[in-house]
Amino acid sequence: MTFKRLALIIAVAGISLTLSTGNIMAASMLKVAVVDLQGALNSTSEGLAAKETLRKKHLAKQEQVDKMKAELDTMEEKIKSPVLSQEAQTELKENYRRTKAQLIEYVTLAKEEEERENQQLSARILEGLIKIAREIAQADNFTIVFEKSGSGVVYFEDNMDITDRVVKLYNERYMAGEGQ
Repeated sequence: MTFKRLALIIAVAGISLTLSTGNIMAASMLKVAVVDLQGALNSTSEGLAAKETLRKKHLAKQEQVDKMKAELDTMEEKIKSPVLSQEAQTELKENYRRTKAQLIEYVTLAKEEEERENQQLSARILEGLIKIAREIAQADNFTIVFEKSGSGVVYFEDNMDITDRVVKLYNERYMAGEGQ
């Protein structure tokens, strides 16, 4: 069971308990908000810049992969040539095998590096977004804030969504260098 699901179950159980014990006054004072952290991450200036940086790095690596694939295609054509001696063909096949292994290793390492870098950037930005969501919740006296994209929230009123406020504050603070 994920932490989000557990938190949701505890929150629902608490709300149900409050309502079932007859404490209608407390339930009517319950103030709930939702925030889309993934959407916010993708909307912040820093998130957009990070995504663009990662995209450029990916394109550069893809260029290298394309060069290696073209080299393999050229070798493959040469291997099929009937004018090559047996010795030259064997040497070319070995070179082809080595180059293909290098390509596979390069692609694997590049993917791992991209994932690691994406996770590092995302984690840092998410940390700031969560901090700001908490500040907004405290300032506006929200009892609970649900993360809408992964919590199982099926319905909420538009005025309960604080995502835009979180993004706006994040951009203001982190672009000014206050949040780091």
